Amino acid sequence: TNAFGISGFWQPAESGWIPSISAGYGINGSSGSDLRTSQSWMVGLQWTDVFSLGNDFGFAVAQPVFATALTGGVTPNDGNYVWEWWYKFQVTDKITITPALIYLSRPLGQQTPAGESFSQFGGLVKTSFRF
Repeated sequence: TNAFGISGFWQPAESGWIPSISAGYGINGSSGSDLRTSQSWMVGLQWTDVFSLGNDFGFAVAQPVFATALTGGVTPNDGNYVWEWWYKFQVTDKITITPALIYLSRPLGQQTPAGESFSQFGGLVKTSFRF
C-alpha cells in the first residue's frame, strides 16, 4: 500500500464569529487485493469563547477511509459519513466538561445489506482534569 495524506489548521488572530478551521485528506493505493484505491477526508470548525470565556463550540464532518476503486472495474458502494458536534464548558481553571453528539451514516459501508439503510447516533460526556 502506498499512502499520502495532507492536513492543515488555521486559527483567526482573535476569537469571534470566524472559527478556526481544520481539514485533511488522504488517499491510498493498494496492490495484491481487491481494493485498488481508498480515500478519506475531514473538515472541522471550532469557535472559542462561545457564551463565556473558555467555552468552545465545534462541529466536524468526515468520510473515514472508503473504497473508491476495486480490481476488475467493479464499482464500490462504500460511502459513509461521520458528523460530530460538541460544546466545551470551562467549569474551573482545571476542569472542563465536554458533551458531544455523534452521527454515523452507513458505518458498514459496502457491507450494508442491499436495500437496507443503517446508521448510528450516540453521545458522550468527557470530563477533563488538569493538574
